[in-house]
Amino acid sequence: MASSAVSRATGLGVLTAAGQVIIIGSLPAYSNVFDPGSYGEYLIFVGVVGVVSVFAGVRYDSAIVLPRDDRIAASLSVLVMLIALVVAALIAGATRLAQALDWAPDGWQQVARDFGYGLAAATVIGAAQRCLSSWCIRSSRFLLMGLGLFVFSLATVVAQLSLVHATSQLPALIWGYVCALGFQTLCLATPGWRLHRLGWSRPASFRGLKFVARKYRRFPVYMVGYALASSTRDRLVQIMLGIGAGAAVVGRFGLAYRVAFAPNSLIYSAVSPIFYAIASRGNRSAVGRLAAGLVEATFVAMVVPYVAFAIEAPALTDSLLSAKWHGTGPYLQALAGPALLLAATCWLDRAFDSFRRQKAAFALEASFTLASVALVACLSRFVGAVTVAWAFAALAIIYYWTYFLVTFVACAFPLADFRRACTTGLLALSIALTLGAVAHVLPGLPLRLPAYAVLTAIVILWWIRFRGGAEILRILMRSRVGESDTPD
Repeated sequence: MASSAVSRATGLGVLTAAGQVIIIGSLPAYSNVFDPGSYGEYLIFVGVVGVVSVFAGVRYDSAIVLPRDDRIAASLSVLVMLIALVVAALIAGATRLAQALDWAPDGWQQVARDFGYGLAAATVIGAAQRCLSSWCIRSSRFLLMGLGLFVFSLATVVAQLSLVHATSQLPALIWGYVCALGFQTLCLATPGWRLHRLGWSRPASFRGLKFVARKYRRFPVYMVGYALASSTRDRLVQIMLGIGAGAAVVGRFGLAYRVAFAPNSLIYSAVSPIFYAIASRGNRSAVGRLAAGLVEATFVAMVVPYVAFAIEAPALTDSLLSAKWHGTGPYLQALAGPALLLAATCWLDRAFDSFRRQKAAFALEASFTLASVALVACLSRFVGAVTVAWAFAALAIIYYWTYFLVTFVACAFPLADFRRACTTGLLALSIALTLGAVAHVLPGLPLRLPAYAVLTAIVILWWIRFRGGAEILRILMRSRVGESDTPD
């Protein structure tokens, strides 16, 4: 039965947010148990897992949602798992060879072993998790996906804090992460699945694997580069900034970046799978209206909080952070603009997958990566770090707006919906900036924060009453997951 997209997104968002609360709430315990050095090495491990996962399946796992025939989707799943097993075997073999030849520096043998074998295990388990997530999207089991994300967050904290009593810090972090990934995969592989429903009643043939590999070759050809560009861009920008301005600036910029863009992962987790399910089965006009409506509604709902965050960033950072972190506020102010635009559009990449326009997505992401890294590398040699941050933010705003436009052009969505969303967004931003400046003159944060909350309600009510927001909300509420319109 078709279900409301809004209700599914709400349920998925609540479960994802609950998992984030667990992670954030456990930070005091982590700070007492784990050293910064060990935790930094663990973050490197997680980053490597993200990069290797791109190759362990070469993005065929994203294509599992698209075919109408479950047997074709099952063949894609088998193909992904075979590739992941090969990649994991290569990693495990390289780790074993490094141990046998004593390549690791003195004192790093244990670290290299846990890092290598943990990476191999995470590669295989992660591939299974991605395949099952795609099957959840095919079957509209979004609450199960949300439950899996919650289980992953909870299991990560419990496993890592438990294992640290039996082993050293880095192995506890690595294998706790692997265990949590396994629990999430088991959650997604709930007993409610039936083998014949997944189309796995017959083993996949070599001919079948070759067929699906060729049919969906756009995913490895374009989306591997897209994913790599996206995952490496932020790190390269910080490296270039550090070369010109030093490690302290990188720390402030990195913290500001993490805080400003934190809502994006939550929004992406809640909206992306549901939009992908609708877009993979819907016609272009309906999907375009839905996309424009989601962007417009998200932007209007979040514009005042982001404006308030930008205005009050220096005061907030000076009051909440220790003295050594003072000076982070200007970076938060610079990054608030692109973070707001990305929060409203971060899930649009699924439109390129649904309508086979991955080439355009890859060209956009690669161009932005090259341009942003070059810009930061050049400017950091001649101007201050805050100026570099503002220049990067301006480029990012142009890019995210261009991404929004190219989505509608490449996927042949109605441009009238795009123009309406842009016009409404500019008007809402103007109102938020004007009234936000008025609220900022009120004495004291305890008085200004309620004023921003009232301002948020004013902007939303203005949108509903004068910019057709009520009709957009009706369209979103009527959007159903599980319908099977034929794509044009």
